[in-house]
Amino acid sequence: MNVACALVMVLVLSLVALATWAHLRYWTRRLLVTMPYASTEELVTPDGATIVLRRIGLPTAPLASERAPVLLVHGLGANHRNNDLDPEFSLARHLQARGHDVWLLTLRSGRPTRGAARRAVRFESMVLHDLPVAIAAVRERTGAASIDYLGFSMGGMLLYGALGRAVPEAWLRRVVVCGSPGIVGVARPLRRWLRRLPRALVPGAPLRLAARLFAFASEWFRTPFHGVTVNPRNVPPGLTRSALVNLVEDIPAALNADFAAFSAVGEARVGGVSTLAGLATVTVPALFIAGSVDNLAPVRSVRRAFDAWAAERPETPKRFVPFGRAYGHAEDYGHGDLAFGKHVATEIFPVIEGFLAEQPLV
Repeated sequence: MNVACALVMVLVLSLVALATWAHLRYWTRRLLVTMPYASTEELVTPDGATIVLRRIGLPTAPLASERAPVLLVHGLGANHRNNDLDPEFSLARHLQARGHDVWLLTLRSGRPTRGAARRAVRFESMVLHDLPVAIAAVRERTGAASIDYLGFSMGGMLLYGALGRAVPEAWLRRVVVCGSPGIVGVARPLRRWLRRLPRALVPGAPLRLAARLFAFASEWFRTPFHGVTVNPRNVPPGLTRSALVNLVEDIPAALNADFAAFSAVGEARVGGVSTLAGLATVTVPALFIAGSVDNLAPVRSVRRAFDAWAAERPETPKRFVPFGRAYGHAEDYGHGDLAFGKHVATEIFPVIEGFLAEQPLV
């Protein structure tokens, strides 16, 4: 009887595994985004990690030769699709169509990894290695003395830490920060608990598999989780499913532990020093964008980074732009929909493109 039960259990588990594999294969194929790139290149950082640079395509607009190349850097738990998810809602394609030479960086955190490579996915490692290697590569391949940098969420946080440490100001012409918090906040009781939590006990977040498993049903109904990363009302039909299959990546335990530590002290740190500490004397013009209902990077948190930027250099041009109904926009913006919301092509993208095209800040 025990043998029979064991055989039945093995059969059931095998059928479940087969069904899961078939389900993943079907929906991944159906929802997979494929868009062409002029080039895709893997780069190895000094500490042995692999990052990826993708070039959208050579710009053809008349002003292309006068504009700096643009590097777009994704956020936490994401990859390059963060800024290139759909042709209609892609900041990368929008800028390229208007004469910008656009490059997409996939950080070490945006690639599936195992073993030692997975353990090397640390915030500080990306600050000290991924960003300088990628920026140097874009400068070398384009011959540009400086580039324009756009960081989404963690992509902006990494630059906060890299400026003055691993990335010289001279390498940057202009900076756009989109939903990148200066405060990493959690409730006070949770903060005290995180301070006592050993790094070794912080687990990773296996988001990639879960996202792909449930992508097909993600738009059938709403759960409390839908509002964590986006404002569901501001996401075009079909894009939530597409994002779950194409954009979401795991957060390795080492990186998760970094953010737990940041939450415990209320800010991101590199070498024990606040990433905002070195921004006071920055002279690079910057545009900061925030979403009115962003739960991951609230307006006040992005504003904190804006205030720190060039705090001792009032002559440095900078602008803070929150997006939401209270500010005259069509819809309130959460976090992810700052990149692919319904109205980004008419509300957010033109503001970014105008800033990069050196139109006056008002």
